Amino acid sequence: MAERQLLEGIRVVEFATFVFGPAAGTVLGDFGAEVIHIEHPQIGDAYRHLPQLKPLPECSENYCWILTARGKKSIALDVRHPDGRTVAHELVRRADVFITNLHPSVLEKLGMAYDDVAPANPRLIYAHATGYGDRGAEAEKPGYDATAWWARSGLMDAVRPSGGEYALATAAMGDHPSSLALFGAIALALFDRERTGKGRRVRSSLLANGAWANSILLQAALCGGSRYRVPARAETMNALVSPYTCSDGRGLYLAMVQEAVEWERFTDAIGQPQWRDDPRFEDLPSRRANAPALLAILERTFATQPLAHWRAALDRHGVTFGIIAQIDELPDDPQMNANGVFRAVEGDGVRPGLRTVDSPFQLDGAPKRPPGRAPALGEHGREVLRSLGYAETRVDELVRAGVVRTPTEPKAS
Repeated sequence: MAERQLLEGIRVVEFATFVFGPAAGTVLGDFGAEVIHIEHPQIGDAYRHLPQLKPLPECSENYCWILTARGKKSIALDVRHPDGRTVAHELVRRADVFITNLHPSVLEKLGMAYDDVAPANPRLIYAHATGYGDRGAEAEKPGYDATAWWARSGLMDAVRPSGGEYALATAAMGDHPSSLALFGAIALALFDRERTGKGRRVRSSLLANGAWANSILLQAALCGGSRYRVPARAETMNALVSPYTCSDGRGLYLAMVQEAVEWERFTDAIGQPQWRDDPRFEDLPSRRANAPALLAILERTFATQPLAHWRAALDRHGVTFGIIAQIDELPDDPQMNANGVFRAVEGDGVRPGLRTVDSPFQLDGAPKRPPGRAPALGEHGREVLRSLGYAETRVDELVRAGVVRTPTEPKAS
């Protein structure tokens, strides 16, 4: 008996852009849900154009769209037009899940706030993704993960060494983990709907997810702890939780959180067992007091051999560390490939060998749907309208009026 996809038969409608909300839809689609993405009929989802933002990598493939829109259906719909708004309302009325990241005022103007649509579809799971939450003075403030997740959470300040420059966020580094929070809320609501027959609104914000990501330091602040600061490298307080550069310019990151257990193994691994008898380093208090000196010695030590040498030695002795990977080598990372981190994209017109990053969890006995090709703008408009019961003549009227755009029709003037 074939294993079934858990969310087969679930219809998701996305009226959202960029990453946070739509990435939750991507995960729902991975597990079999039908995901319909509403886009602007002229320019489409602005996220389609994100690779043009410098300094993102140049590429012949639209990698942002491939990642987040895989397997979805696109309808290019002018929701400002009354007929387009009617189509959007009908889609939501027949959906199991509605995902949006529009501001509350915009949703109210379009008649698509939760209180507007829930009476017509009491089983609806209404998922609202926001930058700064849907209440308070900043509820209408535009928020990206770089601002609401990375900067506002304190993470951007917390990771820089004393006196160092602020680090830029990488593209969607807060959006993707935040999307899993929204996905989890949707999954809980679907589970509860099985018990009660009723849907509900669920919410998550980049602000709250940034706080959760930085929650250990925030909890310290809530408890009145001292202000956190990363010391300058030369002033380190712990040389055994620190990055180092090898002779080939590659890096590794020591993370000896259980230092008392690992110190002997570590000194053996780097060929310095005599350090165990050095009064500067013989016990944990000594190593803390002399951390800058130990760091300087370790910097010289690691600079004598390439990463491959140290990786083998540290692994052989069971020392906790990580290699500092370079992005362009990760597609061939054997550990990632052994665990299915990347999956082949399937579908007509897909470049042979094209892969995408899988959503980061598996359920035994519940296979994921193979990642499908990301849709062209409006590619499924006619199909979606027919599924709502629209006659072909009415579909043609909407296309001629510019309310719906399909790939074969020019942009409305």
